[in-house]
Amino acid sequence: MKKAMAYSSDVIQMRSGEVISRAAQKEAIKKYAAENGIEVVGWFEDEAYEENVLSRPGVQKMVAALNGCDTVLVERVWSFSRNVNALEKVYAELEKNGARVEAATELWDIASQKCRHRFSGKAPAAPAASARPAAAKVHKPATVGFGAFEPVPTAA
Repeated sequence: MKKAMAYSSDVIQMRSGEVISRAAQKEAIKKYAAENGIEVVGWFEDEAYEENVLSRPGVQKMVAALNGCDTVLVERVWSFSRNVNALEKVYAELEKNGARVEAATELWDIASQKCRHRFSGKAPAAPAASARPAAAKVHKPATVGFGAFEPVPTAA
């Protein structure tokens, strides 16, 4: 069974101002871990959102405690930050310690996609040449009709 650390912090929804609580995130992480055969061996959290992610007490304790765990589970990468540059610093620190980030919620924002691509072990695949449609051949029509403007045949 894969072992992981889990991390959460209050996430504020930008438009509504609603908070995705640490408790809600923890439940989503527990469910994801159970469904994916992951044992969570440590839980870390921070209350307030700080832009300098690596200075948060919970993040510092988690990095110090990684001790061979190769995965950090989050409900969404927004638990760390939405800022891609800030996330890159977090990822680099975790990778120095042999860990990767895995999110329980699959979101399609740029920060979440970059995280998946970075830690999936492969870049997104380009479509195969055979999957591309053949070029269409268009022939010039003999006549062009304009619907309502075409002459209407009359009965003789």
